[in-house]
Amino acid sequence: MTQNRRNYQRVPLDASVSFRELSFHKAGEAEMAHYKDVSGGGLLLESAHAVPLGVLLKLEIRVPGWGKHQDRFGTAAENDLRPLVALGEVVRVEKMDSGQFELGVKFCNVYPDDLASLMRFVDALSAQSEA
Repeated sequence: MTQNRRNYQRVPLDASVSFRELSFHKAGEAEMAHYKDVSGGGLLLESAHAVPLGVLLKLEIRVPGWGKHQDRFGTAAENDLRPLVALGEVVRVEKMDSGQFELGVKFCNVYPDDLASLMRFVDALSAQSEA
């Protein structure tokens, strides 16, 4: 019997993310990528290059459909365009057959209102897929 160690429910989502390594040594350039799934604890993204374990990333995550789950002024469509900005740590790196790399990124810091909105979004998607 396998044990699920995850604290958060994941939902599959193929959307874009911009990420940049945080470093004292250099100002890294932002890289655009796709992520495969997201949860309240982090995301799984595909990168053209490996990023070492423990590296901190500034993430700007596009979350299509999360606008209606935000407690902000404006329409859901306007809120949908606003990325979720987070600080994440690379906790898993795996080379895929395609030559790309899967990066497991754990959220370290997310604005609390955005995290609450993301959790509502994930819960709503999970409920839809179970129905």
